[in-house]
Amino acid sequence: MTERTVIVGGGITGLAAAHELHRQGREFVVLDAADRVGGKIAGGPVDGAGLAFDVDMAADGFLAREPEMTELCIELGLESELTSPRPGGAFMWVEGALRRIPPGVLGAPLDPAAVADSGIVSADGITALRTGLAADLPPLQGDATVGEVLRPRVGDEVFARLIDPLIGGINAGTADEMSIRSGAAALADAASKGGPFGQALHEHVAAAVTGGPVFHGVLGGSQRIIDALSDELGDRIRTGAEVFDIERDGEAWTVRTDDEAIHADKVLLTTPGWVSAGLLARHAPEAAAVLAGLAYADAVLVTFVAHRDQVAHNIDGAGFLVPRDQGLLMTACSVSSYKWEHYDDGDHVIMRVSAGRTDDGRWVAMPIDEVVAQLRDELRLTVGLTGEAVARVSEWRRCLPQYRPGHLDRCDQIDEWLTRDAPGVRVAGASMRGLGLPACVRQGRAAVMPAARS
Repeated sequence: MTERTVIVGGGITGLAAAHELHRQGREFVVLDAADRVGGKIAGGPVDGAGLAFDVDMAADGFLAREPEMTELCIELGLESELTSPRPGGAFMWVEGALRRIPPGVLGAPLDPAAVADSGIVSADGITALRTGLAADLPPLQGDATVGEVLRPRVGDEVFARLIDPLIGGINAGTADEMSIRSGAAALADAASKGGPFGQALHEHVAAAVTGGPVFHGVLGGSQRIIDALSDELGDRIRTGAEVFDIERDGEAWTVRTDDEAIHADKVLLTTPGWVSAGLLARHAPEAAAVLAGLAYADAVLVTFVAHRDQVAHNIDGAGFLVPRDQGLLMTACSVSSYKWEHYDDGDHVIMRVSAGRTDDGRWVAMPIDEVVAQLRDELRLTVGLTGEAVARVSEWRRCLPQYRPGHLDRCDQIDEWLTRDAPGVRVAGASMRGLGLPACVRQGRAAVMPAARS
């Protein structure tokens, strides 16, 4: 009898797994409780803005130097639609001005002089940076928070104004709580060498693969990837199919929705941690407890569209970040109409403004129209917005899992518990080994490779 894999969750991890099974000619079905697949990859119109195209509601690109997502796009026939951001770097909003971010590795600067020229850090902060980069420190052993590792190596001010806004901001958390090995592997590798951290950073840059873009996107937005996967997988995707239980059936499993009971030789859970935990609780309680304990952040993304003459600042870069000590609600602003040529119609400025961190839930407690009004006011402050720009709100509740120190070891332990307690069931996706699109694609495909089956 042909082996069937049931994939629970139709985000990019589950769809990548299904794509791999399709390539192998194996039987599968994808079940998703929502009325659409794609999870946190979504695109749509900005009503009333006068745009002739849709705009991403969440992820708008992915790392090109991690090959998995690029390879998936090529396999889906999207190679000719791959694109890269315009050059120009990004800015930091500090002390009432947008200041260009100096070169570095995940926010850790390479050159104190460039940081001094940027105006982002005070003279005392530059002195602490020079001292930290040159300090002969012991190598990092095991895992720790980004803050524990980086503060002694760059100083508190550089950490707060360059590293935390980037690493903490993009994860809607705080770098003082985040695992450095899970959330900033390049910095962990540099710290693991011991000795002067500045030297290790320069060695990392010298050893990095050069040439080619750092990021890729897809013409028309990331939704194009989901659409291509949906077209390929067809009726083997079932939406509106919430899985409420999985049951042992000899050496196989029965996956139950409200409408049917599906035989599964293998089950792949790509759902958020708390959902996977609920399905596993009876079968692998230790694994379920770890997944249930994973913290998640709430974030909101408001897309503002204005005419060019409404924006005073010439933002010749991908956008800007906002350190928490600047007191704004927003954490970042991505200027999509500069960043991506396919969002530049010559008339509009498209700004995707983010708010929300694990330690800053102000937006959750506010009526959403007040959130939009405050973020619009902050655009008036930061980029000189005038008039009433059209806004579209994308609320993402419990959207970003927070990797604490020891996270990867806990993932390994989950795999071991599942092999022992629930053979044939695997967990993959953002709750496990990486939030970025390439990491999720890598996990999904690896989970259904023949050698990976348990």
